[in-house]
Order: sequence, then structure tokens, then C-alpha cells
Amino acid sequence: MRTLIATVALALALEAAAGAANPKDCFALSASQDQDVSSPSGIRVTVTGRSQCSDSVDGSQVWFKVKATDRSGKVIGSQQGHFGGTIAPGGSTDTKVFVVCDPYSVSSVSVE
Repeated sequence: MRTLIATVALALALEAAAGAANPKDCFALSASQDQDVSSPSGIRVTVTGRSQCSDSVDGSQVWFKVKATDRSGKVIGSQQGHFGGTIAPGGSTDTKVFVVCDPYSVSSVSVE
């Protein structure tokens, strides 16, 4: 009987953990190339996150990946990053990342 209770409790705990929302799931992310910086080794990208979460979120838990693509849609560079600080419900934040790539071949940037 104790084994059954322990098994049910474990199953409920695992289900709750699996159903826990990823903080990134309630963020609207956008990326834009920063034209104020010029480098022969890549581009600087500003990533903006707008919180649609009902609670404050630790920005260091909101990871993203920026991709730079050429005209054919081929990814020519990428960089992972995260925000910092605490982001209030409905708040927004931004950060900058450097993507190593051929800056003259970049057609667009995206974030996921």
C-alpha cells in the first residue's frame, strides 16, 4: 500500500513538473539588426522580449536563439542568449547579442 501511495505521489509530481510553463512560452520575442555597430566579423542584434506572463519572470530563465540568414534563407550565423533582471507581468526588456557571420551576406535576422 505504501508503495502504491508513493508511486501515485511521484506520478502526480512528475505530471505537475511536465505541465509547468516554460517562462519563454509567455514571451513575444523580436529581433532587429543594430545598424549602429559595424564589424567585419559579424552583426549586433537587439532582442526584445515582451512579457505576457501573469507573474514576474527571472530574465535569466528566458533563453533564446538568434539566427542570421542570407537571401536564400540559409542560416549563416547564430547566437544563444538570455535576458537579465526580473521582468514584470506585461513588461518588456531587451538585450544585445553579437552573431558571428559575414555581415555583408545577412538578409534577415530572427529569434526563437
